[in-house]
Amino acid sequence: MEGLKTDLNFVISLLPEKKNEFLKVKNVMMPFLDKTYDAATAHPEILPGVFDKDEFVKDYQLTKDLAPIVTQLETLTSAISNTLYAANSDTMVEALEIYAAVQQHKDKVPGLDTVAAEMKEFFKKTKKPKTEVK
Repeated sequence: MEGLKTDLNFVISLLPEKKNEFLKVKNVMMPFLDKTYDAATAHPEILPGVFDKDEFVKDYQLTKDLAPIVTQLETLTSAISNTLYAANSDTMVEALEIYAAVQQHKDKVPGLDTVAAEMKEFFKKTKKPKTEVK
């Protein structure tokens, strides 16, 4: 992971309020960016002298390079999250079987009653305060 961070040292983190300061470019505008790139590279003479064409080309190329990576990472992240979700579910089903066995044998195995009491705490329901009707 550290090697990846080193290789991607240009990656930034933005707080939500800071993200609001940037233009949000939706997928529908990607062809517009392509057209502007084509226009700027085919007709550099139309650009004002203060316009940094090299910076534009660098930023444009970065969007082209990062977009497929982000798509792949989002797919991978989703798959990993789904796998974790399923593994947690499977583990919980199995843990409930263990809990049932602990409850069944708590009076027969020394020390198991303490474990059973600790486990039972996870299933206590909290009572909601009663609201007064006026």
